[in-house]
Amino acid sequence: GGLATTFTASQGLLLMLPNMVKIAGELTPCVFHIPARAIASQALSIFGDQNDVMQVRSTGFAILFANTVQETLDFALASHIATLRARVPFVHAFDGFRTSHEIMKIQAYPKPIFKKVMELLAPEIDAHRQRGLNPNHPHVRGTAQCEDIYFQAMERQN
Repeated sequence: GGLATTFTASQGLLLMLPNMVKIAGELTPCVFHIPARAIASQALSIFGDQNDVMQVRSTGFAILFANTVQETLDFALASHIATLRARVPFVHAFDGFRTSHEIMKIQAYPKPIFKKVMELLAPEIDAHRQRGLNPNHPHVRGTAQCEDIYFQAMERQN
């Protein structure tokens, strides 16, 4: 029932693709913040590229692309609101090169804004926590197996 977010780079995102399909299939609210950069190939490139984010289109995650440093801040909050309201996981992608090299003033949110957002999302947060696993009320939901365990079970049936 905990609220989760993750920040990962391009290569880490690609390793999470199988887990992302499972997360989306379970309608689990979460946000992945991705500083999109070119995936390393014949030479290392630090420039902005969306090849990594394009790989997640078939996972069931909704995707928000931020263009500026201000949009990166704005969409970070918007993606958390949207994932709780819609019960759809989100990828919040932004240009990793631009946001780390651009000097730009942004309009930061004061703390009362975050408190107000939490108050408005209280029903969704409570519902999310009720769906979470609880050791006092155990149940099995959404099991997954790696291929080695799966094939052992299949061989046992033969």
